[in-house]
Amino acid sequence: MHELGIVFEIQKRVSAVAEENGLALSDIAQVVVEVGEASTIVPRYLKECWPAATDGTEMESAELVVELIVARVSCKKCGTVYEYLKNDRKCPNCGAWECVMVSGQEFNIKEIAVFEEGED
Repeated sequence: MHELGIVFEIQKRVSAVAEENGLALSDIAQVVVEVGEASTIVPRYLKECWPAATDGTEMESAELVVELIVARVSCKKCGTVYEYLKNDRKCPNCGAWECVMVSGQEFNIKEIAVFEEGED
């Protein structure tokens, strides 16, 4: 399970952004990440690792939110763009299997939200 290492990398990058913006890590309420459904990252494992990685740190009250990016491909035969997994990995237009990934392999830190004044 490489998700624990990914969680530590998220913390490292969030820490750098917080420092650049003069924020304390305890001010961070939520970290939103985007995970492509065709990536090698398992969203459920990522969420399960978050509490263990942040426990006892300044970020322990921060929530991790994972948003899924749908895997979309372009058919090499007819050019149709379609949802790869939803269509059993073949083009719904011509039935071809050959395709090129358009989206769904990404992993991004999308947003870092901070607590509002007086909120914990």
